[in-house]
Amino acid sequence: MVFRDGQKIGTGNLDDDALKKIQEAVGYFSENWKHVHDAELKLARNLWVQFQKTRPEEVDAGEHLSSWAKMGEGDSPTIKDFIQGPFYPLFSGDSSHLESPLIAPMVATLIERLLREPNKPILGGQGTDTADIALLALFDALTFDTQLSPLILAGANRSHMEENSDAPRNFVDLGKLTRIDLPPGAYWVFQGDLHTASDFIKIDPTETRAIEGQTTFHSPHRTNQRIDNVLELGRKANWEARRPPELDHVIWKMKPESLFEALDGVYTIDLGSQNSLSKIVLEPIYDDHTKGIVIAAHSLGNVSNRIRFDAVRVAKEGKLVVDASRTLIGAVNEEYAASLLSANRNPEELAGTGKLIISAHKLSKSTARALTSRAILDGLDQQQTQELFTAYARSRKLL
Repeated sequence: MVFRDGQKIGTGNLDDDALKKIQEAVGYFSENWKHVHDAELKLARNLWVQFQKTRPEEVDAGEHLSSWAKMGEGDSPTIKDFIQGPFYPLFSGDSSHLESPLIAPMVATLIERLLREPNKPILGGQGTDTADIALLALFDALTFDTQLSPLILAGANRSHMEENSDAPRNFVDLGKLTRIDLPPGAYWVFQGDLHTASDFIKIDPTETRAIEGQTTFHSPHRTNQRIDNVLELGRKANWEARRPPELDHVIWKMKPESLFEALDGVYTIDLGSQNSLSKIVLEPIYDDHTKGIVIAAHSLGNVSNRIRFDAVRVAKEGKLVVDASRTLIGAVNEEYAASLLSANRNPEELAGTGKLIISAHKLSKSTARALTSRAILDGLDQQQTQELFTAYARSRKLL
């Protein structure tokens, strides 16, 4: 980030200005909304090509970052004491631009690199705006059941160029974690905590209110760990033991276009928005392009009669309908009659039809969306998708 006209803006390879030019060239800003999907798909393809052409910096990552990623002065450790390897500046823009046409080619690029070199964890930096909903959840959903090395990202509230920046500590912690044998998946490093992709959320952009010692990110189900504890108690890394998955795993058949289409095929309904059902909800869930619907429902997964009617109807058509909770500390079950999950045992609704509403368990709507995208990509039916959700939640200690 640099300052321009008194505001922060991304600068570097594929920065805010460069991204907008590419978007304009593919018709991303068309006033005819029916053309936007085609423009987004073309954008995803073009960005993937650009990522493939991106060359590493002349100096390696540790050297590139060492001028500012250090703890204190003198002999205090810098990031180059812990990491070495190529530094690829894939995207230098604001993280608020991380939407499906950018997420799909970026995640595809990262996974392609891991498949080539499964014994090398990928470290990176991302802006904090979308850290909890953009790359990490999708990467985690696609790789949690592999033996690939992890993706570990960090960010900062204040740029390393600003006074009292928190960037040095976060990125030195990032480097230190390369010594620990972290399980496959995706992680976020911030303010001395290690968050799993499945359980963290941004809570305060002004960083003024501490919740359980954290002012920017929070782990609703308390799966976060203090990095000092991880470094002290964690098993020493053995990255050479990491292996790519069997050839029938979904990531082998993943392309940036198919990943974008899977993301684009999921529609999220947040009942907390109180949007009009007729204007906002009904048309998208019945659209043939929509393959999966994540409903961020009330309380423990409760919905109104109309939402239930439509959810059951499209579930009978074979669409993947996921019941999640809109609450901060999410969980769904059948405690209430209004629970959408109770439709699974109602003879007048889904019972006996072979169809079902999928439980997100304790997973957030963002994580549920990532898993639903994987299910679409892999061509899973409703029962198989439920098994995927259950296996993922159990692996992340959320079940």
